Amino acid sequence: MRIVAGKNKGNILKSPKDLSVRPTSEKVREALFDILGISVKETCFLDLFAGTGAVGIEALSRGVKKAIFIEKEQKCIKIIKENLEKTENSQNAVVYKIDFLSGLKLLAKKNYLLDFIFLDPPYNKGLVNISLLEISKFPILRHNGLVIAQHYKKEKIMENLNNLRLYNQRRYGECYLSFYEYVNI
Repeated sequence: MRIVAGKNKGNILKSPKDLSVRPTSEKVREALFDILGISVKETCFLDLFAGTGAVGIEALSRGVKKAIFIEKEQKCIKIIKENLEKTENSQNAVVYKIDFLSGLKLLAKKNYLLDFIFLDPPYNKGLVNISLLEISKFPILRHNGLVIAQHYKKEKIMENLNNLRLYNQRRYGECYLSFYEYVNI
């Protein structure tokens, strides 16, 4: 697994040897950041259900000012920190060992305002809709911010969740990237 583009292009990232974590593929990361383009530069990016941290580190490589990683598994936290060190991005990152809901509450309490939220929860556990609904409850997304959910192609997702509206979907093999925009209600 390597960084696709930006200042860290070509860096090989560490990932767990077992199959308990499913890192976002290079193809999907490349497609995601091709869609987002230069809009990520100098922004604040949340990698929720961070796993190896590959998406957040890719974001940092492409010019994100600050990346926040939320992950509950200790083995993944260790890998994220090692990958941040290897790519010399630790100074622009915050890593929280916490479950996603507690993490969202913590970010709201600390008054974070995020430009992008990327989430890639375990497939087929109903966590995509739950996560999106919870994100919509907290004032952590900037008015023009985006939420991007990666999910299994057979998972049904909601299109409207409080102040989030689905406006774009792209399929990549077995997964979709679903893009939500913040709207005033």
